[in-house]
Amino acid sequence: MDLLEYSVLRLSAAFFIPFALYMIVKTARRPDTMERYAWGITALSLVALTWLLNGYLNENSQLLVFMWPLFFGFCGLLGPAYYFALVGHRTRNLPLAILHLSPAIFIFTSSLISSFIQPLNQEDFTELFLSSNKIIDLPWSLLGNQMLTVLIFPIHFLGYAAAALARTRDREQFFITLSLGIIVILFSVVYLLPANAERGILYVAVSLLELGLMFLFIRFLEIDSPRIQFERKQKLNIEPQDYPDIEVFLSDESTSHAVFARSKVNLERLASESDIEVMRWRNYLSDENQSFSDLKKRIRIRYAKQLIQEGYLKSYTIDSLAETIGYSSRTSFYSSYKEVTGNSWEGKATGEN
Repeated sequence: MDLLEYSVLRLSAAFFIPFALYMIVKTARRPDTMERYAWGITALSLVALTWLLNGYLNENSQLLVFMWPLFFGFCGLLGPAYYFALVGHRTRNLPLAILHLSPAIFIFTSSLISSFIQPLNQEDFTELFLSSNKIIDLPWSLLGNQMLTVLIFPIHFLGYAAAALARTRDREQFFITLSLGIIVILFSVVYLLPANAERGILYVAVSLLELGLMFLFIRFLEIDSPRIQFERKQKLNIEPQDYPDIEVFLSDESTSHAVFARSKVNLERLASESDIEVMRWRNYLSDENQSFSDLKKRIRIRYAKQLIQEGYLKSYTIDSLAETIGYSSRTSFYSSYKEVTGNSWEGKATGEN
């Protein structure tokens, strides 16, 4: 094998580790718990897929001893994880979730049994690459060998990917799916070929596809803002996640007003005062398509209206009112009042609501 082709494949596979970490961190604030898990599993499945593919093309027997066929189970998770990541919602019930996981569970179970019945070692793979045998014939499985699972893998993934695209109709997702689909198909083709078969341009093609896939994923995640996610869920008629603890806190006016009236209140302090995790507050704000600043203004103006109704302005000034609800000046108060209510403050100085 040419040294350049070998190095490019290794470099491409190595990039998938920081890329997977980036994907997990970038999607860690998604509103729905299952959506976050789906992106995380997608990232890990991509690492398993590319390392298995590149390891076989590079004839890396040490890597294959460690990963094949057990880590092929992650590839069985790629389809459902990719679907729920793109669509952004959870399964309806536990039995349906188990149904989605069943192919991966079958592969994991079969591979685990194989590791005891017919464990593979480095010599097995070294001999394999010197022969015309196929890697799918090496490990035992519940189906006799791994041929059927490798054949079904692209059908399984493309079925989920097509279903996701049919729902979202997102152009960015289409190009990601196209690149990933080609890689999945190439994986099956390579694993069905004899170990000593001439692969030629496959080395460069796989490397370019993998690097292109990472670029497309990063581009998509960078532009997929909370507002875009919110609009996508509205289009798909996905109900927002429930936040009863946050709703109870915000409906308790005496407590929420006291917290938001503090001049230096921030999300971390709000989480501490409300005894609700910062991540949950972030998910709530994302699901509601608003920022912390928007929420703070809304609660403060609600507090101001309550004070006005109670006759606060009959005894105190506008400056005092602004300071009481958390603003340093009446100008900031006027600006927030207009932004929240849609009306200017003019005519409110008499105390009418």
